[in-house]
Amino acid sequence: MRTVIIGNSGSGKTWLAQKLATDDTEIIHLDDLFWLPGGYDRKRSKEEINLLIVQSKRREKWISEGVFGELAEQYFDVAATLIWLDMPWTLCQTRLNQRGSVSKQYLEREQSEEGLRRLLEWASQYYDRTDLKSYSGHQSLFDSFPRKKRRLKSAEDVTAYLESAQQDGAPDAFHAADQ
Repeated sequence: MRTVIIGNSGSGKTWLAQKLATDDTEIIHLDDLFWLPGGYDRKRSKEEINLLIVQSKRREKWISEGVFGELAEQYFDVAATLIWLDMPWTLCQTRLNQRGSVSKQYLEREQSEEGLRRLLEWASQYYDRTDLKSYSGHQSLFDSFPRKKRRLKSAEDVTAYLESAQQDGAPDAFHAADQ
């Protein structure tokens, strides 16, 4: 399994990665590659990020997940599957608010109330930005991915996808109609 999951903040990328992963699957959080440990106020150097990506791509089974399209794209050469969680902003916003300031505890990171406010503001601009962390950027990545891909646009789509993946035995097992 070598799967890339992209989508806006709050779209459910980490949750889906956890549902798809088996005991021997490494989940690669793009936040962990981009930010230095401890918070969201210090970025890693490009050289360090690139080294971490090269190292993580060597693993046999992995799922990379995150909003950082420029990092996700670096997995495309070896990824078998791309999943775009194209969820409505209202759902993403609700999920971010529900998670609150402890939204990244699974990454052993803390996020202040001010940080959450900034995240909500940034995530709300997903449709307005034009970089690879935006709707248009994710659309471009999705369009360019040459192998199996799936665009999920609702919680119901995600549920159906998970049921299909469980029946097929792996998320890489798609039907031609899924693309």
